[in-house]
Amino acid sequence: MTHNHDTGGFRLFRLLKFAPYLLLAALALVFAAINPAVLSLPNTLNIVSQATPIAILAVGAMVVLISGGIDLSAAYGVAFCSTLIASRIDAGNGLPMALLIGLVVMLMIGFVNGALVAFARIPPFVATLASMIALQGATLAVAQKGVLIVKEPTLRWIGIARTDGIPNAIFVTAIVMFVAGFMMKRTRFGLRCYAIGSDQDASELAGVPIPRQFLTVYVVSAIFVFMTAVLMISRVPVVTPNVGGISLLLDAIAAAVLGGTSVFGGRGTVGGVIAGALIVSLVTTALRVFGTDPSSVELWKGVIIILALFGDTLIARARERSIARAAA
Repeated sequence: MTHNHDTGGFRLFRLLKFAPYLLLAALALVFAAINPAVLSLPNTLNIVSQATPIAILAVGAMVVLISGGIDLSAAYGVAFCSTLIASRIDAGNGLPMALLIGLVVMLMIGFVNGALVAFARIPPFVATLASMIALQGATLAVAQKGVLIVKEPTLRWIGIARTDGIPNAIFVTAIVMFVAGFMMKRTRFGLRCYAIGSDQDASELAGVPIPRQFLTVYVVSAIFVFMTAVLMISRVPVVTPNVGGISLLLDAIAAAVLGGTSVFGGRGTVGGVIAGALIVSLVTTALRVFGTDPSSVELWKGVIIILALFGDTLIARARERSIARAAA
C-alpha cells in the first residue's frame, strides 16, 4: 500500500513538469474567451516578442536558482550594460568594440558576485543586493547624458526588423534558448548545477568543486545579463538608466518560478522558463487589452510571484515527504 502511494507521489511530480505549459494554455483560453483581441495575430506576435528579453534574463536567473543561489543584481546589470554599450557607441567606439567592452565588464561583475558567494562565503542575497545597489550608482555615472539614441543598423536588425513577418528577436532568442537547454542538460556545468542545488554536501563528497562551480554560475548569469542588454537596446533605440530595473527583475523571477524553477534549488528547465516568460508577457498584454490601470499591472505580477512561490514551497515539502517515505 505504501509502495503504491509513493509511486503515485513520484508520478505526480513527473506530471508537474507539464504544469507551466498547461497553465499557459489555460490562461490563453480564458483571456481569449473574455476578449478575443488578446490572441489576435498582432497581439500574439507582440506577446512572444515582449517575452524574448524576459526569457533570456530568466534563464540566467534559472541557472543561479537551480544551483541554490539568487542574483538580485541581474536586472540592474541589464540597465548598466545597456547604458555602457550605448555610451560607447555614442562616443564613436563602434558596435564590435562597444559589445566587447560591455561583455568584459559584465564578466568582471559576474566574477565579483561569484567570488563573494564562493570564496568570501557571503550569502547570495546579501552579495547580489550589494551589487545591485552599486550597479544603480554605476548606471547613473555612465549615463551622464541621461538619454542616448542608438541608431546602429545591426542592432535594429536584431530588435526591430522582421523576417517573413516574424520579429528577428524571436529567432535570436530561440537560438539562445537552444544553446542554454543543451548547456543545462548535456554539459558537466549544467549537471553540476542540478547536483549542488539538490544536495551540496553530497556533491562535494562526489568531488564537485563547489567554489569554482558557484563562481562559474555567476559568470554565466552575467553572460545572460549581457545578452538581455543587447536585446533591450536593439528593441528600444532610446536608452535611459531606467532600462531594466525592478520591473524586469520581477518579470524574470516570475518567469523562472512559473516555469517550474525551484527557489530551493535543484529543479528547473529552459522549456519551462520559456513558458513562464510567455505567461508573464501574456498576462501583461491581456491586462492592457482589458483596460486595466497600468499602475496595477505590477501589483498583479507581484500576486503571481507570491502564488508561484507558495506553490513551489508546497511542491518542495511534498517531495521531501515522498523521498522520506521511500527511504523508510
